[in-house]
Amino acid sequence: MPRNNMPEDWQPPAPAWQADWKNSSEPIVVGYFGIQADVPDNLENWANKAFYGDFKPKKVDKASFVDKNKVKNFIYACYWLQSDYQRWWEVSKYNEWWADDKRLNERVGYWREIITMPHERLETLNSSMQPHGVSEIADNLTGPIEEHGYPGGMRDRIELSDSKSLRNQHDTFSKIPAIRTCNGKRVLVTPPENTCVIRSGQNWTDCDKEQGSFYLSKVHPVLIKGMEYLRDNPEQTYCYSMRFADTKTDDWKDTCQSFGLGYAKDVYAFEEWAKSHATHLAILDRFMEMVVGFGEDLQLKLWHEVVVLPNSGCEFEYLSCHQETGLLNYT
Repeated sequence: MPRNNMPEDWQPPAPAWQADWKNSSEPIVVGYFGIQADVPDNLENWANKAFYGDFKPKKVDKASFVDKNKVKNFIYACYWLQSDYQRWWEVSKYNEWWADDKRLNERVGYWREIITMPHERLETLNSSMQPHGVSEIADNLTGPIEEHGYPGGMRDRIELSDSKSLRNQHDTFSKIPAIRTCNGKRVLVTPPENTCVIRSGQNWTDCDKEQGSFYLSKVHPVLIKGMEYLRDNPEQTYCYSMRFADTKTDDWKDTCQSFGLGYAKDVYAFEEWAKSHATHLAILDRFMEMVVGFGEDLQLKLWHEVVVLPNSGCEFEYLSCHQETGLLNYT
């Protein structure tokens, strides 16, 4: 594991574990399938058929959020091995539904963001031995690990950072090439190499009344402010999209979990915000207050997964979505 940024004699502030893929070198694919509508029914009717049977996802999460334009979005986050995803998408009844121009006339917006995650471009972090996200389909968790809790730790955990620059040479504000069809209602985008994607989650399901109250009154509000700052200030942060979503049950009921799903120019953009901006320092301050206050009895679980995108295998498509959706505004 590279340790280019770790201070000498560094001691992490709390234990953490990461996903172990030692028995599999095959890349992971995560697909985010979303609908902009008051209810998820149209997308759910497709998903109820698509996510079952041969080559179905190994894991599916549901979530919803209200975006910057006050539009409600419902999401399916789905994880496959790359070969399974490719076989699944080749089944015509699944991809033809998306290709059908009927989708453009249903008075809703659809979006799908497909991300290939080679292991050397992926890192994970879990604050407990309970896995979340992509870590749930790993062989197991290993740790505790030292490479976290300091500026640059996220980059150090990405294997490729030891041999290759992870900077994005593309100036996204000069526009990402896109294929537009159907009078611009359908837009296909390939994100630039080294674009950084983070999914960072919070789980207070197991918190007792005292810890749950502390988290929801002191930590969660400053977390929301940080996510909104990243969402609303792309020119300052180089964070092009940030969605702060509430995780849902299979029947779209509320849970005690949430996550941020963000896309930035590169890993350095998230690193700079985490290292120096007041909104992240406030999050860190409140979280450490909780860590110190509850010590080894801490019941809050945090996790994230970060990938710097390869130059192929990633495809974003937007159907009748408003212009502020995902990377659409940068095409």
